[in-house]
Amino acid sequence: MTHKPLITAHRGFSGRFPENSLRAVKEALRLGVDGIEVDARTTRDGVVILMHDETVERTTNGSGRVGDLTWAEIRRLDAGSWKGEEFRGEPVPRLEEVLAETAGRVVLHVEVKEPGGEEAVLKVIRECGAIEWVLITSFHPEVIKNTYSLEPRVGRSLIVGWLENAEDVKKGLPIHLALACGANTLALYRGHVNREIIAYAHQRLLSIGAWTVNEVGEAAKLAELGVDNITTDHPDIMLNYMRENGICK
Repeated sequence: MTHKPLITAHRGFSGRFPENSLRAVKEALRLGVDGIEVDARTTRDGVVILMHDETVERTTNGSGRVGDLTWAEIRRLDAGSWKGEEFRGEPVPRLEEVLAETAGRVVLHVEVKEPGGEEAVLKVIRECGAIEWVLITSFHPEVIKNTYSLEPRVGRSLIVGWLENAEDVKKGLPIHLALACGANTLALYRGHVNREIIAYAHQRLLSIGAWTVNEVGEAAKLAELGVDNITTDHPDIMLNYMRENGICK
């Protein structure tokens, strides 16, 4: 029997709309996804915004490191034109705007991009009353460990990228890393997901997610293996395919 994984929109509905924008979040919600993933960074004056890169060049008309810019400077940037002229003027959102928009309708995966950023993120989450439906994620084990210490009620997911040594995967190294830092979810690069590692994780009460999956055939195989969550840039295509084939709700 094929497992029915949750579908999470990567950086919002980023396949069609500007990533990490309020528009991308709203469009993902309209699709009926289970989760939405966004990236969080902190400005020089302590405001938590949505931005994947360390600098603003790729996705806005500005320049400079997020940590060197103030919110007043970032709020004036155009974060939509790079994706298409029809998105001109799309602003960079603050985390609290996204929390207000999602409002518990989905699980919001908030990826903390830099160690130390978790404290500012948790402050916003607490102020917005979002502890119960936010999942803090990070590639940095120290972020997950500190999050567990500061706020054990919030969900925590360690993200693990490509590992050169295949033996590390076979021996369950990613699972050991996740358990050691207090994660209750492990987000694996899609190429590392197999039936054995899923079973090993589930025995230890860890759920397994796969990122970033944009081919429906690959998603179907992952669902058959028993993966718990699939993160994708194209949630529309993924949801339609899985619903048509009885794989997803």
